[in-house]
Amino acid sequence: LLDKKLQLRYVIVVTVLSGVIAGALGFMIYQQRRAASESIEKDLAVLTQKDASQDQFQEQIASDLQSDDQALVYAMVGVGIGLVIILSLYLILMTHKVAGPLFKVSMYFERMADGRLGIVTPLRKGDMLVDFFTSFKDMHDVVRARAQADVASLDKAVQTLRDAQSTGDYRGDAASRLTESLEALEKHVADRKSKLTDFPPRNA
Repeated sequence: LLDKKLQLRYVIVVTVLSGVIAGALGFMIYQQRRAASESIEKDLAVLTQKDASQDQFQEQIASDLQSDDQALVYAMVGVGIGLVIILSLYLILMTHKVAGPLFKVSMYFERMADGRLGIVTPLRKGDMLVDFFTSFKDMHDVVRARAQADVASLDKAVQTLRDAQSTGDYRGDAASRLTESLEALEKHVADRKSKLTDFPPRNA
């Protein structure tokens, strides 16, 4: 599970509702079946009340009807449990296809906040929120392009200053300050470049 809070919340809510609905329907079916069985038993008792030899037959029919009712209950419970399990697994799969893109976008937002603007990799096959992710990717690409342009400008400025340093007549403190400033600027440019390189994203 990528987003346990989101996925489990929806799975639990839908599963509980499905269980309640299935239980209510099963109880109604059982009541109707039991009412039909009791009606058959009463009718049979009326037909055989004057014939004592049919008592055993009546008891056998009543026992068979009761066994059938119990079998129906077991079958409905089994079907209900199976339905809940299948539905829960399906919901986990479907919410995973939604949570995956959201998790991936949040990961890229964290990296953007840190200044890391590597290439955004595409979603997995079957993931949802494709339009939302495409819009985010377009925005990310624009920000990355601007950052690359800024780095290129800074790199050019550093080279210009290096050329000026080599041809100019800088001595003493002026030369030392210029060298320190250039080294700091070069370090900043290198750091910006490293954050614009591609990086392997975590699985989403």
